[in-house]
Amino acid sequence: MLKKLLDSPLVYQTFQEAGGFFGARVKAIAEFLPVKPGMRVLDIGCGPGYILKYLPEGVDYVGFDIDQSYIDHANAQFGKRGRFYCRFFDAAAAQEFGPVDIVMMNGVLHHISDADLADTLANVRTVLRPGGLLFSLDGCYRQGQSGFRKWMLDNDRGEFVRDEAGYRGVLGRVFDTVDLHIRENYSRVPYTFVVGLASKAQ
Repeated sequence: MLKKLLDSPLVYQTFQEAGGFFGARVKAIAEFLPVKPGMRVLDIGCGPGYILKYLPEGVDYVGFDIDQSYIDHANAQFGKRGRFYCRFFDAAAAQEFGPVDIVMMNGVLHHISDADLADTLANVRTVLRPGGLLFSLDGCYRQGQSGFRKWMLDNDRGEFVRDEAGYRGVLGRVFDTVDLHIRENYSRVPYTFVVGLASKAQ
């Protein structure tokens, strides 16, 4: 029932904000992602587009999502500040929209299997300019985490929640540099996040 309700852009955003999960994205970006006016930012899995409210004016922003209702909502609310497309981010998209300075994948990696993620990340590497950065934020298992945090991850809509080593493995097979940071103070609801920062050599 909840999964069906989350198909609504407004219900999805309300749920994200109520639990502090959307706020976690804002906090992670503020802590780790140096977005500046003039940068080209590509957001894979952009949802209804609300993160654009927290990026600097003057960024060249392109959002991708495979849910048409989310993209319609994003275009209606934020179409003057960014461009939104209902399509998969594949090799053709990487060629069409590159090069970019930053690729964001907020809450996306844990929805994709290792095999499919390898293809997606290869396309991300292609679209990034040398020295460009992939920023990701996902739920993460870790040794010693509370039972409630583990239960939240066990019941996440994403079927491929990994531990730190798992995320490092999938990112490290594609990128030259990978830094991961665990955070458990980002959301109101107890939850373990991992911030991923991956780049290719300049």
